Amino acid sequence: MANFKTMIRTLMFVFVVLFCATTFYYYTEQGNARAESNIPKLPDFEHTNNQQFIDNVVQCVNYIEHNTTDVYPVNLELLLAQAALESGWGTSRFYKQANNIFGVWSYSENEPRIKASEARDGKPIFVKKYDTLPESFASYFKTLARGPYKTFRSKRTQTNDVFQLITHLQLYSELREEYVSRLESLIRFNNLEQYDSYTLKVNTNE
Repeated sequence: MANFKTMIRTLMFVFVVLFCATTFYYYTEQGNARAESNIPKLPDFEHTNNQQFIDNVVQCVNYIEHNTTDVYPVNLELLLAQAALESGWGTSRFYKQANNIFGVWSYSENEPRIKASEARDGKPIFVKKYDTLPESFASYFKTLARGPYKTFRSKRTQTNDVFQLITHLQLYSELREEYVSRLESLIRFNNLEQYDSYTLKVNTNE
């Protein structure tokens, strides 16, 4: 009889241990699954209309934010407008062949790049070529952080108003004032003001 009671207690103990272990495993896996589902993923960047292009850019921004550590202020309305304008809403040759979504020029023959179809003063123009689109985003961030945009960076510390900020980006394009005008028209027409500005984590120190 004593042996029988001992066996019952042993079986009950084993059952409780197994139950606890199974429950712990289940909820751990559920938690991991939920956490993984919340991790931003790179979009495939396939799009058939402007809204899909915008959604892809925003998703890429979220992916970069999740995978970087340093902090850099970015106006999302401005980023979307420049991405759309510089890449022709994802239709330009630079975008398709070089993953260059912001039209960043190349000044070094030692870096990957492709030649533009036009020239300036008889000299060829090149734009940077990136292995991935996130690399193009990182280059854009660094261009604004280090390039000849001191007044833009200063203004950015005072306001998030995209229409005040774009007036300080005349040097981004040879079009100068016309470039600013095109950005403003694009932002207004596509209602990009609905996208709030926020601080995006990106590495600009490398």
